[in-house]
Amino acid sequence: MPGQFSPSPGLSGPHIQTVLSGMVRKRFVRRRAETLVAHARRQEVVGSDGIRLEYWLDVQTHSRPLVIILHGWLGSANSGYTLSAAMQLQAAGFNVARINLRDHGETARLNEGLFNSARLAEVLDTIEQLIREQGQLGVGIMGFSLGGNFALRIAQVLGIPTLAICPAMEPRSTMDAIDSGWVGYRFFFVRKWHAALRAKQAAFPDRYDFSEALRLKTVHALTDLFVRDYSEFQSTDEYFGHYDLTGSRLQGTAATILATDDDPVIAKHQFDGLPATLDIRFAATGGHCALLKNWRLQSFADDFAVTFFRDRLGVR
Repeated sequence: MPGQFSPSPGLSGPHIQTVLSGMVRKRFVRRRAETLVAHARRQEVVGSDGIRLEYWLDVQTHSRPLVIILHGWLGSANSGYTLSAAMQLQAAGFNVARINLRDHGETARLNEGLFNSARLAEVLDTIEQLIREQGQLGVGIMGFSLGGNFALRIAQVLGIPTLAICPAMEPRSTMDAIDSGWVGYRFFFVRKWHAALRAKQAAFPDRYDFSEALRLKTVHALTDLFVRDYSEFQSTDEYFGHYDLTGSRLQGTAATILATDDDPVIAKHQFDGLPATLDIRFAATGGHCALLKNWRLQSFADDFAVTFFRDRLGVR
């Protein structure tokens, strides 16, 4: 694996890392990724239950392994961190697929039902199709934050090489950290959730009226309303229990986790007491899904991913 993460002077600290990665870096990455985005093929999978998911496939040659990338909550296949990882993996000799989870990345119109984090089956359907169609030389999966949570659950089912970057392991702890931490994080996630709800309402105006939800100002309040009015779960605790990965939930699952000591959203205690089959690496700093090495805003997470998948999938 790459050496110890050591950012350039002035880049240490959770907030500068997280804010630069989430709110500044994406503009530069998207410009650099214009060729990759232009050449990607949009594909749509209809799962066993009729649910439709979208992914973007970047295939240079069929003689290469495939790495599947899952974005975080309220991100997309075109988020800055997703595109940055895709570019570096492609340059290192991999084909890449970037999946949009339900209702993410301008896909609100594809399904009437709302996204929730317990909806694993539809993501599995998409990945299994990718394995059948593109996985002749091996497939790995990489996920960020909530995408890392999905990736770990997929590893438990499919047993493919898996790398999770700052994965959300304990949903309630993450929700509390967003609401009680620096106000900028709460504003960021609430604003993006409101935008997603407006998009869903516009796609299905006869089905949804989110006027009450759009008045709420915390992730906690929005989650409670969402569970009560738009899910099959009886309580928020029941909902969280479907994708909480703490304790022995991942017993027997082989995967690698790259996390940071100073993540302002995913507290380090979420990784306590996990099964020994999980290889957990910590960087002393790096914020949430950032790990920016230098002021060119290049990420150590991308380097780590290239080394990890080269080792697991045999690319040199």
